[in-house]
Amino acid sequence: MISPLPLRARRPRLTTLITAGLVAAVVVSVLTVLGLVQRYSQQSAERDARQRLQQLSWQMRDTLNRVVQSAISDIKLVRELPQISNPHTPEDARKVLEALQKSSPDYAWIGLSYADGKVYAATQSTLEGQDVSTRNWFSRGREHYYASDYHPATLLGKKLPGATDPWRFVDVSGPVAGPDGKLRAVLCVQMSWNWARRLLQTILPPEAGQQNIEIFVLRADGTVILGPQGSEETVIRSTSLTLAQNGSSGSVRESWGDGKTYLTAYALTSNSDDTGNLGWTVLVRQPEAIALAGATALQRPILLLGTVLAVLTGLAAMLLARRLLAPLNSLSSAIENRLAAQDSSAPLPPIAQVDSFHEAQVLSQALAELVRKEESHLDSLRNLNERLESTVAQRTREIAGKAMLLERALAQEQSTQMLLQERAAELRAILDNAYDAFIALDPGGVVLDWNRQAENLLGWRRAEVIGQPLAAMVLPPLLRRAYERDMRQLAESGGDAVLNRRIELTLHNRAGQELTVEVALAYVPRSSGHLFIAFLHDISERKSLFASMEAMALRDTLTGLPNRRALLVTLNEAIQRANRLRQNCAVFFVDLDRFKQINDRYGHEEGDELLRQFAARLRDNVRKTDTVGRLAGDEFVVILENLQDDDAAQETADKLRPALLQPFKLKTTSVTLSASIGIAVHHPDDPHDIEMLLGRADRAMYQDKQLSKPLRIRR
Repeated sequence: MISPLPLRARRPRLTTLITAGLVAAVVVSVLTVLGLVQRYSQQSAERDARQRLQQLSWQMRDTLNRVVQSAISDIKLVRELPQISNPHTPEDARKVLEALQKSSPDYAWIGLSYADGKVYAATQSTLEGQDVSTRNWFSRGREHYYASDYHPATLLGKKLPGATDPWRFVDVSGPVAGPDGKLRAVLCVQMSWNWARRLLQTILPPEAGQQNIEIFVLRADGTVILGPQGSEETVIRSTSLTLAQNGSSGSVRESWGDGKTYLTAYALTSNSDDTGNLGWTVLVRQPEAIALAGATALQRPILLLGTVLAVLTGLAAMLLARRLLAPLNSLSSAIENRLAAQDSSAPLPPIAQVDSFHEAQVLSQALAELVRKEESHLDSLRNLNERLESTVAQRTREIAGKAMLLERALAQEQSTQMLLQERAAELRAILDNAYDAFIALDPGGVVLDWNRQAENLLGWRRAEVIGQPLAAMVLPPLLRRAYERDMRQLAESGGDAVLNRRIELTLHNRAGQELTVEVALAYVPRSSGHLFIAFLHDISERKSLFASMEAMALRDTLTGLPNRRALLVTLNEAIQRANRLRQNCAVFFVDLDRFKQINDRYGHEEGDELLRQFAARLRDNVRKTDTVGRLAGDEFVVILENLQDDDAAQETADKLRPALLQPFKLKTTSVTLSASIGIAVHHPDDPHDIEMLLGRADRAMYQDKQLSKPLRIRR
């Protein structure tokens, strides 16, 4: 007989404890992972937002500097033209200024002011004759290139047509030297502030409105000159402004006047050493809550996933505990019933009822056969229970570890995918809104990518060129083989002479038109090979303008003949050819006799008409291989090449004299006058001295002029 054990207060069942422990472990694990993910996701989101805002501030800063430097470059180019440095009339200078204004629509006004402060010539004749000596651009532009700050219009605002906003300008000016090298005038370009507003709209990404990204451009005193609606002309005081004015660039977290916290990127447009320093500060801000919204949104799916895993793990733990402890519960109930009944003869459950693992069967049989050894069986039961709890704890730890690894892997994969999508979207937005055409090529020259500017420049849409060879579309047939050879050499050697440098090329667009472009080519290594990326900038208009200006600089405006500068170049080349071919060349110095009497009697208009007819008659009575030019006034020069001897030059002069003696029919009269011709011949062994040759011809002309030649005038 076994003495009954005293009954104790009912304790929680092992199934409940195991289930509660597993659920608690999963909840703690989920909360820990959520805290870590929240911390690192916020740090990553803040770092990415700062980099994005800083890139926008740098882009705005560089574009503002580039616009001002472009205006300074235009002034440097135009001031060298004779129509600007030594204009004959305001109309000559005005034509050049208006041509420059057409090429740059943002130039609201371009003016040339003499050293006394009076406007000599200006676009559309605006402000001509006005005194601008008190203007900053005039006083500062006399000494060096100067760019003034954003300011309201005064004189010019009254002359220009009305606009929705008051006229605002940025002035860029520089000195203009005369032929003697001394200051003669100041050239000024006044740029309308509309270019800055368009620039702001171009730089802001399409999603900037949704993300509350705002760009501010401030003066040195903190006044907003460009920014969101309602912010202009207000004054801002912030940590980012102070850091930018100290010469640094970066991003900070700071509170603004509205009490909100922002991530702010800052940059200074230029420093005190720059030419045409403006000293503006660019601030790009975004509310911190919006910048970190992605990280906050990531917490919700993680919390939901953790909750689902906790519920599923709890249910699985409960079912597993019930399954494992079912035979023990059966035995325990039987023993409790036996003890409660105080009946030691009550049988334990038979072996057939404990259909589970081997240990439970052995325990049931031992309890049924060895009731007298209850203490020993109780010890065995305790040992078995300990082993079971150890096994359950181990399995619990394994499940928790695997769940944690799975959560980390899922979170890492989701974060990586979102980051890749954001980077791809940012890159596509940058390429599509780039000012230059972008083309990506594989080593064989096949197009891999093509942005919107490339579509506008070359005429093909992106879907039409992907997978097509670039050479077949944009290069003439004669240049394609050389292009393919160069691409192979670049792929093999790296192409240090071409890569990362700007070169000029002539391409054909879809319509077959030639385009002159400036190309920057870069080599990008990849894990599966490499590719080339090219940025193309259309410089056709700039090349055409330079060619037109160069041609204007070498032509006499009255007669259309080569001027003194062009004649000196041609004469130098003619002497070199004569020395190389062992032949003679000659210079005629031709001067109209008594030309001043025509000017004095009939006026300068008739004199100019006489000079034009005289120039045409000279050109028509020499060989096409000879050169006729005008030095100045009524002095002309003829360059003859391929002469066998000195007599050939004299024969040409003898044939020329009768033609020049024919009457000239002017608007109000007809005149007949002679011309004095001085001849100087250069032999292959003579010194290469252009001035000496021209001096000989000049002296010969004055000797010829000593002969008396009458002036006959017919009415």
